[in-house]
Amino acid sequence: MGEILITPRDKSQADTLQQQLGTPSAAATSTGSGLAARLAAPFRSTDELLQLLVPPLAHLGLLPDHPRLCDDYGATTAPFDSQRFLRRQIGLVQKVLIERTWPDWEQAVVAQLGPASVAVFERYFVPPPSGAVGDLSVNAAEVAISAIGVLSSFLAVKTASQLHPRVLQLVLDLLAQLSSRFSLEQLYFATIGRSSSSSSSKQGGPRGEAGPEEEEADPLEMARWEATLRDILAVPFKAANAAGAVSADEPLRVSNALRNLPPALDSRPYQSALAHSFASLLWRLAGSSASPTTAALAQPLSSLVSDPSLVPTLAPILIPRFLPIETFPTPSDQLLQRQRHIDLWRRTIGELSEREQERFLRDWIRVLLVEDVQDSTAGRRSSGIESSGKASAAMAFVLETLFGTLDVDNQPLWEITIAVLLASSTATTLTSLPTSMSVLPRAVGMWAAPERAKVALLEATRKVWSSAEEIKLGSESRRLYLTSLLLHLVVSLPVRHSAIIALSRSPDFLEAVSSHLSLVAPLTRLLGMLVAEIVSNRTVDPNGNVKPLAFGDEIWAGEDSAKETVRTLRVLLSSAEKRDDEENWQDALRSRYSPSTATSGVDPQRLAPSLEREPLKPTSIEEPAAPRPKRPLISIIGEDEDDDDLEPYDLPPPPSASVQAALESEDPALYQSAFPSQSAATSGAAGAPSQTRKRGRLRPPVYIAELVSYLKGKDPQGAKEEADGEAERIEMGLKEGESLIRRKAGWGGELRENAVDLAFALMGLQNQFDLEDFDRHKQAMLVALIVACPTEVAPAVIEQYFTDSYSIAQRHSLLAALAFAARELAGLPIPTASGDTPQPKSVEPMFPSKQLPPAMHDHLVKRRRALGSGSEESERVELLATDLTQMALSGARADAETSIPQAAREKALSVNRTTRSSAGLAAKSAATTTTATFSTLAAEVFILPLINRFWLYLRDQATSGRNSSSGDSYLGGSAVPQLLEPILLSRFLATVTVLVHAARHSPAFLAVIVPETLSFVLMLRPIVSSSSSQHVNSAGAPEPARDEDLVVASALELALAALDGTVHLDGGRMLMSSSVANGSGGALVADIKDWAEHVFEAEERKGNGDLAVGRPGRAAAGVLLRVEEIVGKWRLSVGW
Repeated sequence: MGEILITPRDKSQADTLQQQLGTPSAAATSTGSGLAARLAAPFRSTDELLQLLVPPLAHLGLLPDHPRLCDDYGATTAPFDSQRFLRRQIGLVQKVLIERTWPDWEQAVVAQLGPASVAVFERYFVPPPSGAVGDLSVNAAEVAISAIGVLSSFLAVKTASQLHPRVLQLVLDLLAQLSSRFSLEQLYFATIGRSSSSSSSKQGGPRGEAGPEEEEADPLEMARWEATLRDILAVPFKAANAAGAVSADEPLRVSNALRNLPPALDSRPYQSALAHSFASLLWRLAGSSASPTTAALAQPLSSLVSDPSLVPTLAPILIPRFLPIETFPTPSDQLLQRQRHIDLWRRTIGELSEREQERFLRDWIRVLLVEDVQDSTAGRRSSGIESSGKASAAMAFVLETLFGTLDVDNQPLWEITIAVLLASSTATTLTSLPTSMSVLPRAVGMWAAPERAKVALLEATRKVWSSAEEIKLGSESRRLYLTSLLLHLVVSLPVRHSAIIALSRSPDFLEAVSSHLSLVAPLTRLLGMLVAEIVSNRTVDPNGNVKPLAFGDEIWAGEDSAKETVRTLRVLLSSAEKRDDEENWQDALRSRYSPSTATSGVDPQRLAPSLEREPLKPTSIEEPAAPRPKRPLISIIGEDEDDDDLEPYDLPPPPSASVQAALESEDPALYQSAFPSQSAATSGAAGAPSQTRKRGRLRPPVYIAELVSYLKGKDPQGAKEEADGEAERIEMGLKEGESLIRRKAGWGGELRENAVDLAFALMGLQNQFDLEDFDRHKQAMLVALIVACPTEVAPAVIEQYFTDSYSIAQRHSLLAALAFAARELAGLPIPTASGDTPQPKSVEPMFPSKQLPPAMHDHLVKRRRALGSGSEESERVELLATDLTQMALSGARADAETSIPQAAREKALSVNRTTRSSAGLAAKSAATTTTATFSTLAAEVFILPLINRFWLYLRDQATSGRNSSSGDSYLGGSAVPQLLEPILLSRFLATVTVLVHAARHSPAFLAVIVPETLSFVLMLRPIVSSSSSQHVNSAGAPEPARDEDLVVASALELALAALDGTVHLDGGRMLMSSSVANGSGGALVADIKDWAEHVFEAEERKGNGDLAVGRPGRAAAGVLLRVEEIVGKWRLSVGW
């Protein structure tokens, strides 16, 4: 049947379906109008289903190989509008088929009609096999375009995780078949090529030989091309992500067909098939009358150029088409197609971005060089390219055919080529190959055919070759490559050319030659001597008064590897000057890329099984995969077996004689000349441009080691930075650090290897540049680092807290990081910073009259903040500990109403309730549970190291302060060190309180953490003075809370957190039993009770019975309630 011209499909298919469902006549027919709704409804028989599915396929010509199905079920009396169906219905029908109808009814259809009947479902997605490549009907192309979009939508990770495994398997199998049945070539001619062909046929007349005139494509067709192209290019990656997500969520329900993706959807063969199809598309466009749209053709090339296998796949296909045709006389249409093919490739490459063109050119150079290396190592000189002259001529031909002639007039190509040939990255990509000295420099000279291009290229090479940094830090392979390129350009110009004379008189060139002569490395020194000798010979007239420079034959003689390399280079230069080895290079290139080689790549038609040979398995039952034959653990090799087919790897070459002599020498200068240091190899020279800056813009750090350098204000490669550059690096590191740490967490060992260095960089970082949100970013990074690497970072943070290298604010930050990281590891909520919610700014108290100068005033105010209130993070920790205390008090009060007698309860609860509300935190804590991550780390990594390190600190301070005469209640008469200042000590105890509360689900909580915490608290209890003069002033009014009261309150709150946890877990049973078992007779519980009673009574006396007790009294009341509950429950069992 004839083809039907299809207009672009409408995007609003859902609205159209609703309109069709509202038409009674349309809903009653089976011709496509309302077909999706009919398929979603239940069926009574397979015949009813087939009578709905077959007629649209028969009218569209999609069942040419199943005439019996068309005869039995394809007859219908209702009219069928193909354009309307393809424009509005096909996408909805495909979605319903894949989600419901196909999985539900495939077994029944196969049981009735056989396995071949699965084509009834498949042809709604996959076009039928065609006789010729690219010969696809319009209807089949429309179905395939719609199927690609519908099937790709199912591969989203969230959508795939909700699909039935059979549905996902169908999606993957259909996409695998579409990859072989519907190519880029067919997509182009089904969208953009169709409108171009129509416009060309209307214009009529043959095209000119200059190439087809490009026309603007239809915007709607261009949009369809771009959307479908994005889906096609993303298929292998989406398929892998979808299958992986489903396998991770439901590993037991996923069949082997999902775990092992179809081979056609593997990235390498899929990309290779796309490359084949793209090359076929351009060749077909060159021979057709359609006007190509290079902007559309550049889109798939832009995506494929990032694939390393693109150029190796294209080379055997394109080079035979680029070479001149051998037949004579050659038909004019073949000559015209070849020229148009070359022009089309050049225009398409010109549409790529500068970076993509650089990569494409570099890949072509590398592939051509690698082919030469493989020819030489595999002994294929007879069938490949026999000499460097032929190889250079072949490379120059390929590069000129693809990119055009290298000339300064073609400025875009000139800049790209200079970047590829002379950039420092060339040292690792191109110069490492042996043929980079013999083939590439000569090929570049041939490619730059105009004399002015050679002169300009010589000048650009001279600047790089003469660079002092290049001479000092460049590797031997790069110096050899640059020297070979410079000399090949010199010998390609006539003798005594003005450009060579100017080169010989250049101060930079003369200084570079002098630098080469003063080097110790033999190869680099000999290269400088060779350049000086050849340039002198080509600039000085031998018959004149001035003689050319000559070092003598004895300089170049010898068995040294450096001298052998220089002699080889001299022979290559002589051959390049004579050009006597370039004949028959076309035959050599044609022999290398023969038609058999060109067709040895991946065949897109073989990537997926054909529809008739292997249809989709009509089953939704998980079938176990056939076991693969196991290889024997031990294979016995008989005496008659030979291993000649095994080719051993080549051993690395031994060090040269000069390097060996330098290593054996006692002179350190020779050793450094032989092997540069690692810093010299990885870092740039002093003053060299930074590799982390592009056009002055600093890129975010990519690796953890780079992040460490950023936080130190340094360039990762060692380039010097100004003060503004240091501030920019620190700011960039702070902003991007947290996200980088969380991305790297759990992936490889990069973060763990650099975690301690990063932690020290963060802990010692100060806001010397007044950066905005400095403390917040620093705190978030440190928390993320502890969460990602707790066993490495937490001990380092704890150890650094007890050193003398940090200020009070920095110590506050360390404590806050430990507390917040512990809660995050435990799965508990972290209180938000006050900066996250708008609050009225507090008015800073000013001096009553005149102020000091602004700088001194700000300094004193900031110092008072640091010594007084502390950082915002530490305040959040203290508020969090206070909230936890309020929760514990509320729970103790509620439990005491049922467990403690009324008289004792009235005395213990004579505490005013505070106005702070902790309902939000209590609700959040009740809604979350502690994860196993922190529960396994709490004792050994966080709490016990923190307590034990504090014990060591106290021991050291007490030992060093025995001879001190000043009194204090903490160290028995010694002066108070910084860490025992009440403000710091209270923050330390608040941090331990948060850690103990988060660790209540740890296996060691009851047996280890609680007893150690109570012992630690009892050790810190100060001697509360009984003198009332220290608590009231002369007027009899109570004084403000003393610093010692702050420590007492924090210590009792820590004890309350430990007691509250043990009451909720086992009611205090293990605590009481351990107290009796260790022979102390319940000393811990008794001492805690005595101290709490003492503090509570002191608070009551201080309030004179009228005022509410303070914070120590409230904490003491909570401790007494929990102790009374524990003792009352276990008094008899422990013998009290």
